[in-house]
Amino acid sequence: MSVFRKTFLNEAYYCGVSAPGSDFASEIAVLVDEVLAAAPAGHEPVWFRFHLSDIANQEEILENVLARKGIAGAVASVGQAPLCGARAGVEAWSFSGAQVTRPQQNMTCVETGRSTLLFFNTPVLAARGSGPQMTEEFAAAEKIIAARGGSIAENLQRTWIYCRDIDNNYAGLVEARRNFFSRRDLVPETHFIASTGIEGSSHPHDRLVRMDSLALFGHRREQIRYLHAPEHLSPTHIYGVTFERGTRIVFGDRSHLYISGTASIDREGKVVHERDVVRQSRRLLENVEALLRAGDATFDDLCQAVIYLRDPADYPQVKAVFDGILPAKTPRLFVRGSVCRPTWLVEMDAIAVSAAGDASFAPLAAE
Repeated sequence: MSVFRKTFLNEAYYCGVSAPGSDFASEIAVLVDEVLAAAPAGHEPVWFRFHLSDIANQEEILENVLARKGIAGAVASVGQAPLCGARAGVEAWSFSGAQVTRPQQNMTCVETGRSTLLFFNTPVLAARGSGPQMTEEFAAAEKIIAARGGSIAENLQRTWIYCRDIDNNYAGLVEARRNFFSRRDLVPETHFIASTGIEGSSHPHDRLVRMDSLALFGHRREQIRYLHAPEHLSPTHIYGVTFERGTRIVFGDRSHLYISGTASIDREGKVVHERDVVRQSRRLLENVEALLRAGDATFDDLCQAVIYLRDPADYPQVKAVFDGILPAKTPRLFVRGSVCRPTWLVEMDAIAVSAAGDASFAPLAAE
């Protein structure tokens, strides 16, 4: 079995890689089947994200396989080769006891209790250049959220942004996001949004930026808590970027923690341990642990982790570090993806679910 699962109450998270097969179509079909087979009884898949070794040639095949299997809704793909040599990796999430609908292409809506979670991405962009494309992505997200009576500031909780040739195109992305946020009063004095911004290619090749999004509806403002660990790592705005280090969403019966892309950074915003990928890996994990601790969670609560490496040659020694520190049963995926500064060699993002809820809020499980 190449798919690993972690379950908390009525939700489950998965990571896995494809096994060698006769061709990509057969490999991806088996990988999807393994995720479905790993799901507990009564669970319905909510979203999939596929990490592909050659997205230009694999995207159409992936779409055809998913269509044959009836997989629809929030399905995403990104060109980030798994470092174990597989052609495809997958992240997935499933849920039971909820009303799951797919109101339009590339969107899944999960209604449970008083809360609604919306996973979505934008399939087509008209703009050219990383800055204009980033603006268009957020404008599309804003339109989708506004159609449900919400706003970017109140309802968008997590974004995953993939940037082709990040060394050249990240600056345009950053400026466009900062300008978009400032016009909506998303500034250091209010809050930003938890996010990953990492190297990743899309299809077609002129799509320089692609974004996956998670929005939450039906919550109270005080359920959203932003994670800070100032003794370990700086606020992002001190070096000109605009995202939260992490977000904790507190429900009556659990907490969801979304850890943004985190690297080997210190409390002054400086890269720590340049050119030493092993020490960067350890410092990165210290930073993630500090953010989890700020949200009343630990590594034992991790349900999913993705580790991004600039240089695939570093994979064996980096994997050894993570395998030695993270709990053995944590679903995780190692992929090729350059971080936004060339001197950062490794980055990680994660999702954790803990039992530390607050009974004054509605539970995520149906009442």
